[in-house]
Amino acid sequence: MQTPVVLPEDYYLTNFQQLLSFVERQYADLLSCGETDFLCRFRMLTEDAQKLYVRLVGRKGPMFRSDKLSYPEIVSIELAINELACAGLMQVNPLLDMVALSDLMTKSELLCCFPDQLGPYRSERKQALVNRLVDSGNPCPDLPFTILQPLYREELRTLLFLFFGNHSQDLTEFVLQDLGLNHFESYPLKSRLFNSREELEQGLGLSQLWQEVACENNKLDLDELQALAAKLPPSPDFRHPTLKRRYARLVNAIARDLERQGAWRDAMVSFQQSYLPPSRERRTRILAKLNDTAGALALCEEIQASPASSLELAFAHRFAKTLRGERCRRQTAPFNERTLELNDNGQRVEFQVQAHFKHQGWQVFYVENALINGLAGLWFWDIIFADREGAFFHPFQSGPADLMTPDFYRSCKDSIHQRLAEMSESNLLDTLLATCSRKQGISNRLVIWPALSPELITLAVSLIPLEQLRAMFQRLMFDIAHNRTGFPDLILFDPENNRYQWLEVKGPGDRLQENQKLWLAFFQENGIPAEVVYVGWA
Repeated sequence: MQTPVVLPEDYYLTNFQQLLSFVERQYADLLSCGETDFLCRFRMLTEDAQKLYVRLVGRKGPMFRSDKLSYPEIVSIELAINELACAGLMQVNPLLDMVALSDLMTKSELLCCFPDQLGPYRSERKQALVNRLVDSGNPCPDLPFTILQPLYREELRTLLFLFFGNHSQDLTEFVLQDLGLNHFESYPLKSRLFNSREELEQGLGLSQLWQEVACENNKLDLDELQALAAKLPPSPDFRHPTLKRRYARLVNAIARDLERQGAWRDAMVSFQQSYLPPSRERRTRILAKLNDTAGALALCEEIQASPASSLELAFAHRFAKTLRGERCRRQTAPFNERTLELNDNGQRVEFQVQAHFKHQGWQVFYVENALINGLAGLWFWDIIFADREGAFFHPFQSGPADLMTPDFYRSCKDSIHQRLAEMSESNLLDTLLATCSRKQGISNRLVIWPALSPELITLAVSLIPLEQLRAMFQRLMFDIAHNRTGFPDLILFDPENNRYQWLEVKGPGDRLQENQKLWLAFFQENGIPAEVVYVGWA
């Protein structure tokens, strides 16, 4: 059993200091006066005061009660509070309205502090009591505790954004690495995500707009969408490709919702500002709705000449035929299929089918998307983590910033095709096993380590013909974002007879998804053995 990792008591402060040092080293010339002022004030603090500040800003807040603080590693919380207040990093007992105060107190505490106003209503819920206090207009009473408000939160938010380049990651990344749960490749950090203060402000603005658009609880109406679209800078000239992609994704999201609201022309204008899929597909569909068949066909031809993704190319072929009035004949059974009747034992249907074929003598692995993605992640490892401009800009990346975009293939196309040409039966297995051993546990967006054993790698390389592996790798690397999913659930191996088989399992009522159909069609075209197994219960 692995010995649990015990973190030092000041781990959070060490991590925070590392973050500040990185930001200052990379972006000192972009920092505002407020951010520089924070760094100076923080570094002048004693260690205990620094610890208390980091503890508090790492919590939800924004305000805290002194009597609820318990940090044994801080010698004197009271002295640390006084020091932070004198340094201008904390406000003590800020003016609060009744709503903010109630957030810090329980119902029983409110009843104790406001016995005259709330005594007759003690059976009511806390929110009803708070509403009564708000309506009464009574001032806040003297409290039996001190309220603390850490300052410079907005500056700190910007420093975190400078480090990670997003608002989805935080100091937890350091902790997971300290605990040995996450390991990252050692890649050079030569790139900066932001090259000017203007770009930083634009990046923050895009992040804020994205949060408004992507919030599931915030369904925007047409007026709100049009207002958001008006806030977008008109195709800003970002130097860093990551910011260009974020702008394009945001534009796509706003345009998508405009289209759903029926504002086709507004959506068309927005989609034209994006170079990422599905912007051209949506523009094509909108043109068709507007009866501009010639324009829609021209976009289909543009996509076919220079596709950005496999899905985009498949759409262009299919939709062009529809626009020309051609009917695509569909076979009644486009893929190899079989029906299997089993006695349901309550397990997942994939596991039941796995057990069925194991009983028939096959070696069966439930791999879904993990096998081919993992093999490709190992085979192309050095290309994925190559030192490219704009690929890496902070130390917690499981792949280059452009890995899931068309830009990755465009940038690495020559290296990818050279590596595909180098594939041979003599070096493939040895290279994969060596990379698997050497890089074990290091985060790679394509590799799921628990699903990729040396046994599975050896069986796959030994029994899947080299040309079929090369074909699957090539399709995957052309469009990782869309082609990394849709693989069949199971892979079967029969070493004695030198054969293998993919199986896509469908339980009662389940149907093939579009990305699964695309992979199955690709398998057919390349002679890769695959079947769809429809399971019924006996």
